[in-house]
Amino acid sequence: MWLEARSSERHILFLEILTFISGLLFFISSQFLVASVFIIILVFIRLYLHYNRNAGSDLLLAEEQTVERLTVDDESEWVVVFKNGKYPLRNVSLTLGYTDHAVFLNHDAERAGNTIQWNGHVSMEQYEEVEIRIPFKAVRRGKMKMVTCQLYVPHLFGFGYKILQYKGHFHQEKRIYPEVESVDFSPTVANHKPGEEPAVYSLYEDLTLPAGTREYRTGDTMQRISWSAYARTGQLQTNLYEPVIEEKYMLILNVTYKHGKNILFEKLIKQAAFIMTEAHRKNQPIGLCVNVRTKASPNFYFIAPNKGVNHTRQCLEMLSILSVGDATLPVNVMLNQVAVMRVPVTDFIIVGESGSAERLHALKSRVWTVNGGGTVEWKQSNAQ
Repeated sequence: MWLEARSSERHILFLEILTFISGLLFFISSQFLVASVFIIILVFIRLYLHYNRNAGSDLLLAEEQTVERLTVDDESEWVVVFKNGKYPLRNVSLTLGYTDHAVFLNHDAERAGNTIQWNGHVSMEQYEEVEIRIPFKAVRRGKMKMVTCQLYVPHLFGFGYKILQYKGHFHQEKRIYPEVESVDFSPTVANHKPGEEPAVYSLYEDLTLPAGTREYRTGDTMQRISWSAYARTGQLQTNLYEPVIEEKYMLILNVTYKHGKNILFEKLIKQAAFIMTEAHRKNQPIGLCVNVRTKASPNFYFIAPNKGVNHTRQCLEMLSILSVGDATLPVNVMLNQVAVMRVPVTDFIIVGESGSAERLHALKSRVWTVNGGGTVEWKQSNAQ
């Protein structure tokens, strides 16, 4: 798991050979006291080489496979645990590199490209477990991960060194959700289709969700009479059920403008994140399409309409990893594929450039376009 680089040993090996020959000559000439001094030096050299070659070879980087979810400006800690082996490590210089989605608290960071580096010192005795906690503050969306771990190990005898570079996989990550920018989206016309979503008023009811009873009125069918309520009150009572409608949204995020990325790239992501969080707050099913190319089918980012905590997390995490370097798909091509897929939604919400009128009309549902801080319903007559 560790790539090792050691200080040169050639001069030490040369000194070992010279010491051995000198000690042997003194021993042959019966100068045992001087020969014993050379033997001690030879033992010291062997210990030096043994430590230099084996120190840190059994060091373990114990990293929890955990995922923490944060928002911008949240504070947290990155925990790194080292489990040492049978060779003590003293005054080790530790350098940890992270993606630049955060800043360290109470500690200066060195920037190297798109990474930030944390530097510190640590010592570990035999079989000791050392835990390092690095407080940080999230500053931008994305996945914060450790990308490098390097230890500069000075020799225990005071000269020479060894560099250990971790070559394993880093599993721990912090997922930082995008910031949100308010968008006013309040459909003015209810969609009167049978479905599963609660509504204030609807022509349809869910017969599995009783909502109480009321007094019997002329015209109520026998199937709706609550006989248990009649037995209890002595008056005919009619069962009431929760009104429901079909209400499913699909958020279409167009990150392009003509043949390049939209200069309002981050603003569009913030607006999309707001719509997602509002749909979750209102318990409304919503899906997500982004015209970024993928190798899967369909060949763009697509999450089917759903609701719940896990679904919202999945959508926000998709928004958090979007980059200006992503390969994109023309929005009209994506709209055409969505129309062919016949995604069962009642409303499409388009963030970014809306595409051609022909493609929007083919969606066969209401279409809303985000304009500034609000939404406008797209109509075929307005596009002509």
